[in-house]
Amino acid sequence: MIKRIAALIIAVLMIFASSLCAFAHDVPDYDRAGSITINLSYDGKPVHGGSLTIHKVGYVAEDDGDFLFRFTEDFEECEIPITELSSSELPKELEKIVKEKDLEGITKRVGSDGKVKFENLEIGLYLVVQKTASFGFSKINPFLVSVPAYDGEYYVYDVDASPKVELEPKPHEPEEPPEEPDKPDDKLPDTGLTNWPVPVMAVLGIILICTGIILRRAERKIK
Repeated sequence: MIKRIAALIIAVLMIFASSLCAFAHDVPDYDRAGSITINLSYDGKPVHGGSLTIHKVGYVAEDDGDFLFRFTEDFEECEIPITELSSSELPKELEKIVKEKDLEGITKRVGSDGKVKFENLEIGLYLVVQKTASFGFSKINPFLVSVPAYDGEYYVYDVDASPKVELEPKPHEPEEPPEEPDKPDDKLPDTGLTNWPVPVMAVLGIILICTGIILRRAERKIK
């Protein structure tokens, strides 16, 4: 009997402890640091080289028991609400602000394994951009990462991200212009003769004509 009661008490305590753990995970730990590990790969192979930069664009604020993101001071002018995290235009708009204000952020080179890790990060919302692409590849599209990330049950403070990597498009090769048809030569065909016989023949012709005239006149006088 005593063993049954003890077992019942232990079971109740275990259920209570598990409920406490679940409750503890419902609230993010503001004092805990997180990290973002970004994996770049193409066709199953790591893509190394280039660099990635992160910018903290949002912080966590509590509103009536809910935990929401709010823009940091540098990004308050963003025209797209921070609540539209699923919008593909939000990262582009935030990247535009980064370029206009020339914000530095935290930049790291991509390792030979195609990975880069940003550590000791405060909890918040981060924008990931690529200023220098890996050789032979296009720049990845900007994207957002939440630290911590919520998996539906627990908060994950060490977040992994694998953005899409695409090959750099080949430059467009201009088409060769069509060959122009051969233009007819304005010059007379070369017969191999020089021009000097022409005046000589003309002079000889005149002499022969004059000789003929003189001979005819002589014949008339004889008659």
